Amino acid sequence: MTMKRDIEVDCPNCGTSNLVLVWDTINAQVSPEAKTGLLRGEVNVFRCRLCEEMITVDKPLLYNDMENKFMVWYFPFAWVENGRIFDAVTPDGHTKGTEYFPEIDLSGRIHHVFDMDELVRHIRFRDVLGEEMRHAAG
Repeated sequence: MTMKRDIEVDCPNCGTSNLVLVWDTINAQVSPEAKTGLLRGEVNVFRCRLCEEMITVDKPLLYNDMENKFMVWYFPFAWVENGRIFDAVTPDGHTKGTEYFPEIDLSGRIHHVFDMDELVRHIRFRDVLGEEMRHAAG
């Protein structure tokens, strides 16, 4: 499942309110265009309509690749520093998740990352592994 929504964000540079499309979850097979946008650094990013300041909307993002059989969940590192991470992850590192995405089975292994570049690198790494597995099987 892919989940996206529009939110209001005030530009930190000029204060102008902007309507921004943000992604909560991306399923690589359901929304390949969202995966492409994520890999290009275009997801959960906006340009202010007044001053053109480019801003990242720093919010969690769950990425699911059913073909390559992995999930990776990005959290802003501030969630770790302020303890909010424990809303989604148990102290032993397992994902709670049910309150965030009750319609998604989060019982499998989920890799957690705390930087958007790390998220992209992990996805690219898993794409390479998936391609190698398909090549070896074929």
